[in-house]
Amino acid sequence: MIVTLDNITFSYEKEPIIQNLSLKIPAGFSLLMGPTGCGKSTLLKIIAGLYPKYAGKLTGTVELNGQKTAMMFQNAAEQFTMATPREEIVFALENLQVEQKDYEKKLAKAVEFTQISDLLDQKINTMSGGQQQRVALAVLLAMNVDVLLLDEPFASCDPDARSFLISKLALLAKNGKTIILSDHVLDDYEQVCDHLFEFKAKTVQELSADEKEKIFIQNKQMHAHEYSFSLPTGQPIFTLKNVQITQNKLLLKQADLNLYSKSTLITGPNGVGKTSLFKAMTKMIPYSGSFTYHDHEIAKLHQRKYLAQVAQVFQKATDQFLTVTVKDELKLSKKDRNSFFTDQKIEEWLDKLGLANHLDQVVYTLSGGQQKKLQILLLLMTKHDVLLIDEPLSGLDHDSVKLVLNLMRESQERLQQTFLIISHQIDELADFCSYRLVFDQQQLKYVEK
Repeated sequence: MIVTLDNITFSYEKEPIIQNLSLKIPAGFSLLMGPTGCGKSTLLKIIAGLYPKYAGKLTGTVELNGQKTAMMFQNAAEQFTMATPREEIVFALENLQVEQKDYEKKLAKAVEFTQISDLLDQKINTMSGGQQQRVALAVLLAMNVDVLLLDEPFASCDPDARSFLISKLALLAKNGKTIILSDHVLDDYEQVCDHLFEFKAKTVQELSADEKEKIFIQNKQMHAHEYSFSLPTGQPIFTLKNVQITQNKLLLKQADLNLYSKSTLITGPNGVGKTSLFKAMTKMIPYSGSFTYHDHEIAKLHQRKYLAQVAQVFQKATDQFLTVTVKDELKLSKKDRNSFFTDQKIEEWLDKLGLANHLDQVVYTLSGGQQKKLQILLLLMTKHDVLLIDEPLSGLDHDSVKLVLNLMRESQERLQQTFLIISHQIDELADFCSYRLVFDQQQLKYVEK
């Protein structure tokens, strides 16, 4: 079956974000690509029937030919209603008026397909972003719809989880489902992608076989370079001695470790405890043992004074926002900013980041990539000496990644800030980060590769 879009024009306010779009999307695996903020998420929400029901103005028609759709949001946490995956899946089945005798069968099939049996009764709000994305996909599978719409569904997934889930989606496509998925990272799609669509100038076009092949060759070349990291020396900023961190289970058991200035990349599987490490460092959760900042025990430091020096940049940008519009967020951050980010410097970077024309926009209506760029800028404006940055590149296209890293590099060189960065995007961050820590099997270890 085909999804048909006929002369679609959509706007949130006056200026259309999608204009005169006519497109046929066949069954199979379709990948949608385009720059940050171009309208990919908007298009998926139109196909899902969420727009214009909940936002914006739409002209034109969407023909689903009787097919049922379900959508997985870029921020998976936004779509959960219940406390655990089991409850969430049962709730979805209840809403679809599935007979109760079929619950267990559909639940078991979705759990097996996504391999979330170990997460089934865990509180969703204690899971990593990657684990939440896997659960969100399980909910969609249990609903057994015809068209699955997925918006950056692997932005927080580790490479193994990403590869596994893409192969599972490809299997669904071969068995008759329609997969329409947006992503900035093109790894793992070459062998499974039936159709590649590109957003350009407020409309969408399907790329030819030759164009598609060229795109994937360019993606391979982008990741072909070798990278290496140094082993740190000098005076540490943080020191761990016999530190343990527990959240539902023991996550970290570290006998001895030092963390240094400059930039350190922290990698590891989903759910291993990377974000929990940051939460312990910002006094959000407890730890046992000795965890010091400049030789002072973190647990004993005055909270306000310590957090004026050390801040966490959350994985979900929306968790960081305190006001309504972009202009309001900037105004709030300007009240106590560092010396580098003058009004002129802020205006310069707003323009570079493509945010200058969005000052009056509600922050929650920005695309995921736009929210991430704004979040990074706001946190760099502060007077913190140490920033713990969780997934700074998620939702960003290649050009936006380069811009954000240039912004971070410029700020760090001028202000001598220390960055600890959690990310699965090693290739993009290898040239930026001096050191790499791998978090696995309850241990953090420096590596050179």
